[in-house]
Amino acid sequence: MRNPSYIFATAVVAIALGACGKSPADRMAEAAIEASTGQKASVDTESGAVTFKTDQGDMKVTSGDAATLPATFPKDVYLPDGYKVASAMEMPNAFVIEIDAPGKVAPMFAEASKRMEAEGWKQRMAMQNDASSQMVVYEKANRNATLSFYDNEGKGVKLGVQVNTQKQ
Repeated sequence: MRNPSYIFATAVVAIALGACGKSPADRMAEAAIEASTGQKASVDTESGAVTFKTDQGDMKVTSGDAATLPATFPKDVYLPDGYKVASAMEMPNAFVIEIDAPGKVAPMFAEASKRMEAEGWKQRMAMQNDASSQMVVYEKANRNATLSFYDNEGKGVKLGVQVNTQKQ
């Protein structure tokens, strides 16, 4: 006799494949995500977007060529010139963005510090592991921003940006 969870997962995939309006790959991905997370999911393989429905609100993830900066990403958070979004996650009260940008870690870190402070952010912590890796944490009102700079194997900088809004 097969494991009950295997039977359930197979049934979910079969139902998903029969649903209209979405590709079989999208429905299979949605079924797999929903089965593993317990959350409602929407997958669009053409656009590269995945949306999870949670108790706290929607979480949207894009990556690769489909990745874009969320429209509601705060304008007062540093992003370097010439950047390309590699992945973006938008959820209630938070953004997690990974970008690729031309340049070097140290000058970009210095530029980010100037621009964040000019926007009213207060630096709370800075850390440098070595010349190719630096991180800085800022605070402004009820928000925190963490910027993590890494050398991208000589192809510019990978910049991770996380912005959180604390519930009041």
